[in-house]
Amino acid sequence: MRDSGLLDVLVEQFEAESGLTVEYVAVGTGAALNLGRNGDVDALIVHAPDQETTFVEDGYGLHRTQIAWNAFVLLSPVALPDSLDAALNFIVEEEHCFVSRGDNSGTHMKEQELWQRLAQGENLTLVDNGNGLHPEGEWYHSIGQGMGAAINMADEKACITLSDRGTALQFQKHIDLTMHEFDDTSLYNPYSFLPVGSNLTPGVELFEAYLIGSGRSTIENYTINGEPAFFV
Repeated sequence: MRDSGLLDVLVEQFEAESGLTVEYVAVGTGAALNLGRNGDVDALIVHAPDQETTFVEDGYGLHRTQIAWNAFVLLSPVALPDSLDAALNFIVEEEHCFVSRGDNSGTHMKEQELWQRLAQGENLTLVDNGNGLHPEGEWYHSIGQGMGAAINMADEKACITLSDRGTALQFQKHIDLTMHEFDDTSLYNPYSFLPVGSNLTPGVELFEAYLIGSGRSTIENYTINGEPAFFV
C-alpha cells in the first residue's frame, strides 16, 4: 500500500482531520507481523489473511478489520496465456527468468501458494529452502527485497514478477513490463488493519475508525494513471 502511494495520502488526511501524528515503517507482511509480536508498533496494515488470523488467535493482535482489496498481477516482458495456471506453467516450461521478492511478504506468501497450486496439477518439483517454496532452476531469482526492487530488477533483466495491482500501476510508466490480470479468485488481495496487543489505544481506535469511515472514499477514489488501485 505504501509503494502505490495510497498510504501517504491516507496518513496525511487522517493527520489533518485528527490532529494526531502517524509514524510508520514500510516492510513486508512477515517483518510487520514480527514487529507486532515484539510490541514495536501499535498497529499493522498487512495483506496475508491466514497469517493475520494466526497473529490474532495467538494473542498478539486484538482483531483484524479489512479496509481494502485489490488483486495480484503478473508483470511480464512477454505475452502470457490468458489463464493463471497456463501462465505459471508457461514460466516453468520455458524457464523464463522470474524475480521473487523472497522476503516472506504477503506477495511472497501468495507466490508460494501459486507454485503449490501448480505443482498439484502438474509434474512440478518444488524446493523449500531459505528462499521459500519455489520451482528449481537458475531462472528463478529470489532477492529478499521489497516490491519496488523486485519490479525494477525484473524490468532490467526482462524477467517476470508477481506484484500487487496498486504497485504495478505505480510503476507502469517507468518500466517495459506489461501488467497481466487474470480472472482468478486465488489472486484476491485483501488488506487488513490489526491493532497490536489486547487493548485498543485512543490513537489506534481513531485511525481504524477513519480507515473504515471517511477514509473509505479516499481509498475508493484513489487512482493511478486514471485506473482504480484499490476497492472497498
